[in-house]
Amino acid sequence: MSTEAGPAIGSPAPPIAPADDVTAASAPSAATAATARTAAEADHREASELGLREILREDFRRHYGSLAHPGLHVLAVYRLGQWRRTRRQPLRAALTVVYKVLNNLVIRNLYGVELSEQARLGRRVLIGHHQTILIPPFCEIGDDCTLRHNLTIGYAGGSASPRDVPKVGARVELAPGVHLLGAITIGDDARIGPGSIVMADVPAGSTVFAAPARIMKPPTR
Repeated sequence: MSTEAGPAIGSPAPPIAPADDVTAASAPSAATAATARTAAEADHREASELGLREILREDFRRHYGSLAHPGLHVLAVYRLGQWRRTRRQPLRAALTVVYKVLNNLVIRNLYGVELSEQARLGRRVLIGHHQTILIPPFCEIGDDCTLRHNLTIGYAGGSASPRDVPKVGARVELAPGVHLLGAITIGDDARIGPGSIVMADVPAGSTVFAAPARIMKPPTR
């Protein structure tokens, strides 16, 4: 039986915190969230300037904090392949074996993604859906881009130079079935719609859509 005494009869009730104070105590302040966003936007370092752990942490957050996300697996192997090139022997040789096995047997053969270690991917790239993704050597993809399945980024012809590949800016969204071919530039904040075959430069902020499907009515009998 509790012997704790309650407030005496007739004594004033304890003060109640204002509604604003309760809200501030129960949820992160908007100022804190804004500060975090500002700090992220102020960080202009390139992917190559970040350590392996730091850039993998960004990729993890970009893929909804899911360790099971196939897109995260693809980027983790790619980042490992990039990071190993900065190590000295014999560690570099051992990491090369691990990278080659994972990239060839798992990422390419199982996940259906061919991502060259000579391609240049920016920070916080999201691979929303894997399978049938081709990103060749020397291709450049900027920060905060979104890639989806059935994506081809490549040469416009067999006689093209190895460097005649697209360069994709920052915050670009590539929908399913997009094909970027040739030495073209996709500007920042562009959106490429499903099924688009792009062989010309796309200005920043533009939206590209393929021709709409035609409905062919059945023949009359």
